[in-house]
Order: sequence, then structure tokens, then C-alpha cells
Amino acid sequence: MRVFSLFVIASAFMLLLFSMDYKRVFAGELLDKIQETHKLILCAGPYAWPYTSSANYPRGFDIEIIERIAANEDLYLDIYWAEQKMRGGLGKALRHSISKGRCHLYMGITTSDSMEEEIEEKNLEYTIPYMGVAYIPIANPDVPDFIKIEEIKGKYKPGVAMSTAIDGYFFYNGYDRDLWSRKPTEIDGVATQEISIAFVMSTQVAKARRKYKDAPFRVISSFEPPTELRWNIAGVLPKDKEFKDMINKNLKILIENGTLQEIVEKYNIPYFKPFDKVGSSYTAKD
Repeated sequence: MRVFSLFVIASAFMLLLFSMDYKRVFAGELLDKIQETHKLILCAGPYAWPYTSSANYPRGFDIEIIERIAANEDLYLDIYWAEQKMRGGLGKALRHSISKGRCHLYMGITTSDSMEEEIEEKNLEYTIPYMGVAYIPIANPDVPDFIKIEEIKGKYKPGVAMSTAIDGYFFYNGYDRDLWSRKPTEIDGVATQEISIAFVMSTQVAKARRKYKDAPFRVISSFEPPTELRWNIAGVLPKDKEFKDMINKNLKILIENGTLQEIVEKYNIPYFKPFDKVGSSYTAKD
């Protein structure tokens, strides 16, 4: 019994030392540690394609973006696969990955107010936004191009996923809409030409085009998403100024020289530069 007690005490002491070292590293020495090991660790969802994937190829635009940053800084990129369960969602994935010190950076996080408290609670902070996402129209050839969403009011009954931001927007603004669930989806409806037009999250176009390579639907690229239907995406990292400055510097370079847009568009996703004004909440259906 005494041996067991000593083992418990020793284990608790080692855990305390690890916790103290972890806090010291993430209080200002993180970038030094990364440069010493020449390793940058990204937390990524294994089933979050087109953002990240452990199985699909190419493996996701977030992975490609961080690969460029790692190469620019002469670092090796490693990935910690942070699986996002149905229960607990993204918050649980953050808690059991980056908050545990298992990686240095987690990409693909919306900067909406619905996430701000979560990020602060976990003692993390945002990078600069590196892209925008929005609900956009995909349409068959019979639908002409348009710019403002008001142009289709009373003319079409767009397909939308139930209980999403676009569903709420149409409902509260008096638009007719055609509600779809997960099987089949509004994308399936457009692709099979059961409906003429649907509104989907811009990143969903990657999956839509992969599934329906020859379907005649197109993204209406002239469309300008209203503020309520657009958001910005950033990474989150521990509160370490030097590390954050390094990541932000590289993100700015990739945005300004067009590389980031090139990477995202490779996935058939319309690229939006970070928006000046965004919606206050975020709801998307994968």
C-alpha cells in the first residue's frame, strides 16, 4: 500500500512539473521551442475535407496553407489528428488537442461571436482571418446570373438545408424556400435538376463538384453575399506574441501574392478575401 501511495505521489508530482513546463512554454517560449525542434504541429480534423483530411487527396487547403508556411520557415510539418465527435463538437476537439499542448495551431475556425467565448475560455487567440466563407447560389443553366439576393425574391424557390443560417435568413425576410435534409440534400436536388437553384456554404462546392463532376450546375460568381450570410475563417493558437506574429506574417504574404487563393480554388471553392463586415453567428451543414 505504501509503495502504491508513493507511486501516486510521484505521478502527481511529474504531472505538476509537466503542467508547469507547459505553461512556461506557452507563456512566451513557444516559437523558440518550434525553431529548436524544427517542427510545426498542426491540429486537424481527419474527416473535415476540404479543410483537412487524413484520407482524401489532396488532403485539404488548410494543410496545404500550413505546408507553405512551414516550408517558408524551414520547419517540418507534423499533424495531430483531432477527431471532432458529435457530442462536444469543435469545443471538445480544441480542448483535447491544442489546449492539451498536442499541437501549435488549429486552422479553419470561424471568427463569429458564437466562437469568441469558446476561444477565450481555452486561453487561445485568433490569427488574422485568411479567407471568407459565405452562402452562395449554385444554379442550373435556366437561372440567369444575378448580383443581389433580392433579385430572386418571388422568382425562384431556392433549396436550402434545414436549420441553417440561410434557412433562417429566407424565413425572416419573407422568401419562399425549399427545405432539404441530409439525404438527399439541396445539392443533390440541383445536380439531378429536380430544382433550379440552391444556396450552400461556399466550401461545400468542393464536395458537390467531386460528387457530380458532369452535372450542369454552376456557382453564380457575380453574387454578392449579404453581411448576414458571410463569415471569416482564421486559425487559433496559444497566446504567444512571437509565434502569432510569425504565422500572421506568412498568412499575409500568401494572401497578398495570390498563393492562398490559388490553393483554395484548386478545390473548386470560390475564394473570398476576408470580409470587412460579417454575420454575428455561423451555421453550416456538412
